[in-house]
Amino acid sequence: MTTKSETMADSVSAFAALWFKYLDQHAPAGQVVDCLATDGLEMVFPERTLRSIDDFRDWYATVCRAYTDETHVVEEVTPSMAGDDINVDVVVVWRATQTSDGSRLAMRARQRWVLRRTDTEMGLAIAEYRVDELTSL
Repeated sequence: MTTKSETMADSVSAFAALWFKYLDQHAPAGQVVDCLATDGLEMVFPERTLRSIDDFRDWYATVCRAYTDETHVVEEVTPSMAGDDINVDVVVVWRATQTSDGSRLAMRARQRWVLRRTDTEMGLAIAEYRVDELTSL
């Protein structure tokens, strides 16, 4: 029998896998923003803090131009309930080629997300996304 927490953990893991698949494929921005909350969005990356869908679209276009051959390998997704929200600790290995000089990057990112339940097909949306640590491999 599946428990409520197992169902939630499975849903969060599937959502994280889809999110990183979109990033790897440089999916159309309109598809990627479906993963984001429209109210109260805050995404903190080392290079920039985003607070709106428009900020995200701009950042995403910049990243898609700056990197190719991206892969994200999820090592850890640990969700926990926090009232109506879901706090998630994520560890992911990111590899990419810089378009500026063709050099390869490999980094492990430790992230914290806050997900909100939605009535959308995905059922979840990112409200907060923080890259807490980025380590070169």
